[in-house]
Amino acid sequence: MKKRIAALTFLSVLLSLASVPCIAFAGASTPLLRTAPGFPDVLAAAEDAASAPVKYAVLRGDFHIHTPYSDGKLTPAERVREAWKYGYDVIAITDHRDFRAYAEALPVAEQFGLILIRGMETGLHEMEHLVTLDFAADYVPRDPHSWADAEGGPRVYYREQWRKLTDAGGFVLLAHPHIGHSGDCEWVAETGDPLDPPLRHGLREPIRWALREGLLHGIEVRNHTTDRGWGVVKDRGTLWYPMALDWAQEYGLTVFANSDVHPARDQAGNAHEPQSATLLLVRERTPKGVMEALRAGRTVAHFGGMLCGRKEMVATLLRGLTRVDFRGGEDGAGQVRIENHGPVALTAEVNGSGLDPVTVDADQTAILKLTEAPKQLSITWANAVIRSTKSLTTLHARVD
Repeated sequence: MKKRIAALTFLSVLLSLASVPCIAFAGASTPLLRTAPGFPDVLAAAEDAASAPVKYAVLRGDFHIHTPYSDGKLTPAERVREAWKYGYDVIAITDHRDFRAYAEALPVAEQFGLILIRGMETGLHEMEHLVTLDFAADYVPRDPHSWADAEGGPRVYYREQWRKLTDAGGFVLLAHPHIGHSGDCEWVAETGDPLDPPLRHGLREPIRWALREGLLHGIEVRNHTTDRGWGVVKDRGTLWYPMALDWAQEYGLTVFANSDVHPARDQAGNAHEPQSATLLLVRERTPKGVMEALRAGRTVAHFGGMLCGRKEMVATLLRGLTRVDFRGGEDGAGQVRIENHGPVALTAEVNGSGLDPVTVDADQTAILKLTEAPKQLSITWANAVIRSTKSLTTLHARVD
C-alpha cells in the first residue's frame, strides 16, 4: 500500500435522470423497459486545426447475434426487443450461412428506433469464423463457413469468395480468435473444451493474406457469451482476447466487443456480467453513419468494467467523458479535480504522487490534494486499456 501523502475527497455529483424510456404492447402485462444509461456526446479535434471540433454521438452496438435461422433460440423480432431492452442502439443479426433474419427484423427495429445492419457469419472450413456486415442484398453465399484453404477442391477457395464478399460491400471482422498451436501440433481450432497444452494464439496465412489485401477490417477482443474454450483468456478479472487488441493496434483493425448470443441473454454465458458492447463514435445516427464509423475504426470495446481499444480512440472517448483540472498553490502544493461525466466508472492513478489509485464512479467528481505540484501531471487510467499489458496515460499541464 502506498503511503498516503494527501487527503482524498470524493464529491458526489447528483445525476439528473431523464425519464426512462419504455414501450407498452397491447395485451402485455408489463411494459418493456430500457434502463441502460446513455453516453454524452464526445467532441474531438478536427483533422484540420482551423476547423471546429467534431461532435460524435456514442452508440452501443452488438454485431454478432443468432436466431433460429441458424442455431439461435430467439426470433429476429425477439432479438430486436431484447437488444433495445439491454440498451443497444445498433445491432446486426449474423446467423451462420444465412441473412434472412434482416428483412424480418427490420420493421421491428424501425418501430423501436434501433439501427439494424445486415449481417451473416461465415468463414473457413472448421477454422476461422468471420462476421460480415453491410454486404449487398443480392450477395450469394457459396460454401459459407466452409471456404477451402486451397484451390482445386470441391469447396470454394477462400480468396475467391472473400473477394466476392468485399466486392459486395461487406465489412469483415474476425470473430472469437480461437486458432493457434497446442504443443507440437499444427494449426488447430480450440472450440468447446480448452486444449492441453494451452492454445498459443496465432494468425494463419488466410488471415495474413486478408490483412495484406485490406480485406479484413475488424476483430473481436471480447465475445461475451464465451465462458470456456474457444481460445478465450482469463485476464484482468474477466474473459477476453488480449492478443486481439495487440493485433488491432498493429494492423489498424476496428475493435469489437460482441455477444455471439444464441439463447436469451440472461441464459447465455457470462450472464452475471453487464452486457458487453461495441461503442461507436458516429457523426449521424443512421445505418450509413454506423458503417462510416466502423470503417473509420471509431470504436471502443466496453466490457468487464474496461474501455478497451486502439490508443487514439480510447483517448478520444476518455477526453469526452472526463474533465481534469490541475492547479498549483502558493506553497508548492497542488490540487487535481477529476470529473467523470460518463456512465462508466474510471480508475485513475496520479503517477509519482504517492496516492492510491482512485475510482471515480459514473457522474462523480474526485478532488485530490498533492503536497507537490509538478508543471505537468501524468495520470494512468487503469481500466482504459490500449494494449494487452498497457493502459492509457494522459498528461495535464498545471494551471497557476
